[in-house]
Amino acid sequence: MTFHRSNLCAVLLLAAGLFTGCKDKDAVKVYRVSKGEPEPPAPQASEPASGGMGALPPMGAPAVPGAPSAGPSQVAGTAPANWEAQPLTSMRQASFLVKGDNGAAADISLVALAGTAGGVLDNVNRWLSQLGQPAITAEQLAKTAQHVSSALGDVTVVDLAGLPEGADAAKDGRIVAGIASGEGRTYFFKMRGNAALAESQKEGFMRWIGTVRAVEPAAGAEPAAPATPALPPMAPAAAPAAPSAPAAEAGKPQIKWEAPETWKPVAPTSMRFASFAVTGQNGEAADISVSVFGGDGGGDLGNVNRWRSQVGLGEIGDGELKSLVVPVKCKDGEILTVDMVGPKGRILAGWARIEGKSWFFKLIAPDQLAAGEKAGFVKFLGSVQFHP
Repeated sequence: MTFHRSNLCAVLLLAAGLFTGCKDKDAVKVYRVSKGEPEPPAPQASEPASGGMGALPPMGAPAVPGAPSAGPSQVAGTAPANWEAQPLTSMRQASFLVKGDNGAAADISLVALAGTAGGVLDNVNRWLSQLGQPAITAEQLAKTAQHVSSALGDVTVVDLAGLPEGADAAKDGRIVAGIASGEGRTYFFKMRGNAALAESQKEGFMRWIGTVRAVEPAAGAEPAAPATPALPPMAPAAAPAAPSAPAAEAGKPQIKWEAPETWKPVAPTSMRFASFAVTGQNGEAADISVSVFGGDGGGDLGNVNRWRSQVGLGEIGDGELKSLVVPVKCKDGEILTVDMVGPKGRILAGWARIEGKSWFFKLIAPDQLAAGEKAGFVKFLGSVQFHP
């Protein structure tokens, strides 16, 4: 099987038979589940690779926010003997480094999040963007992904190739990833690194996925902190002339805003508090979303870098972030915002942390359409009331 770095390769992986059997030299590992606060959209985007892997590109995680997995506080699995276990981070339940010849390396991880965590297609397209490749459709994904049964449920596995501009081929060029959902949790298995090394480790990676299972903690072990329960989605306002979000129903957070008349309410998903759509004169589309999650919502730098990757921009550091952030006064305080333009579009985003919850407001569209909607987006943020 040949992979070309300049073109997208989303191919079927190994047959289900690879999931059975393990070599004697493989060791069974038990991994703890993090007790960290839920971190939206890309829990791993801001974390450095462990164990001296700083030169490796970040693996990234779900494209939309999720909370740490509920249920059993540990997972166990059999990892190949040549994988070097790395210190766990706040969002990784397992972390490995594998090294090859001439400085080749690959980073391997397991992340468990509550809920659907954005769905398979969105996450696959995010990984493709990290490799400098175009997005694919649901139909294309269905033709190239493999579905394999495992102890954690059905696993959708994809194999993606591409070398981003300026990337180090010794540590990038291939992502092999699997997504499994079941019992209110989503598991993300990822291997990213040198293309040839990833190919040589794929069989072991597949076997490892097949061995991972949820287990109860040992007697006397400290229990994991409970996951923040998902907030119910809120229906958009009925009156399109002045869409607002009065949280009158019990159990829903209190918030209110005034949205532009041109923003058409869209039925929210399980991961969105509210959604809007705008269509430009040439048929181009803008997607506007409002999301809320328990906890601090992850680091500002990690979230901004995730948004930057969505529009084809590279990562920045803390110093550059400070120069990008612009505060917008709302009726209940302040919302921090960024405006970022890249080769794949433009993102206007804002966030605020209020009483143990993190609110995220985002508009993503082609540059020209986003520019035309910016004034309305800023006015929308200015109308927000967290305590109506």
